[in-house]
Amino acid sequence: MAWRNVVVTRHCKISTKMRLLVIQTDDDVCQLPMDDIGMLMIETTRAVITTCAIADLLKRDVKIVFCDDKHLPIGETSPYETESSRRAYIIQQIRWDEARKDLLWQHIIREKIAHQVSVLEKNCDSLDLEKMKSLVVDVKPGDSDNREAVAAHMYFPRLFTYEFVRSDEENGINGILDYGYAIILSEVARKITEIGYLTEFGIHHDNEKNPFNLACDLMEPFHPFMDERVFQLGAEHLDSKVKVELMRFMRSDVPELGTTITQLISVFVRDALRYLSGEECLPELGFVRCGTELCE
Repeated sequence: MAWRNVVVTRHCKISTKMRLLVIQTDDDVCQLPMDDIGMLMIETTRAVITTCAIADLLKRDVKIVFCDDKHLPIGETSPYETESSRRAYIIQQIRWDEARKDLLWQHIIREKIAHQVSVLEKNCDSLDLEKMKSLVVDVKPGDSDNREAVAAHMYFPRLFTYEFVRSDEENGINGILDYGYAIILSEVARKITEIGYLTEFGIHHDNEKNPFNLACDLMEPFHPFMDERVFQLGAEHLDSKVKVELMRFMRSDVPELGTTITQLISVFVRDALRYLSGEECLPELGFVRCGTELCE
């Protein structure tokens, strides 16, 4: 089972030999079993990777994420071969019931807001969170009243100081959050593709220029995991140390849940796609239990 994320930060040649990924720098050679790797992030434009290595990693469903000259994720690989009949799943995806999509989005936003409340309760003292808690039950199918945005306005200033604005590109914390969210997005997209669905067609996000609409939908309840880790790190700008820590965090055990973020994503995405395809119960992350009002 893949358990390791690999980040390449310096000039090197990436190739494969036997069942090993070989990373050769000017000073050293590192060899890693490909079967242990879940994601390879190449965050420098000075690295060289062979087509043979790309093919070998794709065969093992290892996601390769490429970064631009600012060291920010810009694209990733997706294999053609999956664990199932891709054509059948795509046809099924196009026919997903609109009511089910709205109910799933309602549940996703409820999970996200409840998770945000949990993060604030654990990390910030003396906060009145009753209004924010009430938003969880106020979310309607499809979140037609946009309770998600209301919760965000309450959440981020309480977590990162009241001067914090999520849209402020000059604030270094936003750069760290964006990097962390990109890692989550890649994990979610990898699982969607692995099962056999398209990431382009979402249940709520519907941007023609976004190739990851569905991944953007299903990643939402996982944002607060990254928010909390960024808060705990206390860093004010994105650097190599922070990037490595965020990558490592995805496969580190979460003590209160007894598993890793990556494993949670795998189960949640699988169950969400099963629900959209006709199964009875919605996926559970654990912050909101699936009640009868949400299950058919």
